[in-house]
Amino acid sequence: MSNVRLLVRTRKAAFILQSHGKRQKWRITGPQFAGWETYHINGCPADPSRLYASQWRGWFGQVIQRSNDGGETWEARGGAITISPEGFLRGESNRFVYDTSAATGRPLTTHQ
Repeated sequence: MSNVRLLVRTRKAAFILQSHGKRQKWRITGPQFAGWETYHINGCPADPSRLYASQWRGWFGQVIQRSNDGGETWEARGGAITISPEGFLRGESNRFVYDTSAATGRPLTTHQ
């Protein structure tokens, strides 16, 4: 029996639900990004451990983050989440960053 993973986004966070194939008991991880409006949380078809999430806050902007360990840890893509001079969190990333080949410089993946 295979495992099932359900990625859930809400206006205030994201959650990862996991279960065995019969779906009788669920393990819930989260909230991820508590307080941030999460637009998308998606798994990578090529690597089941890689997840992408896009969050937004009205004042701080959009942040795209990636996890390589199934949502245990996250890193902002294309820039960091920093603190403004006023002491507020600020998302530096509003673009999608591709992994590229060192030999050719071409993207290793495509965005659909």
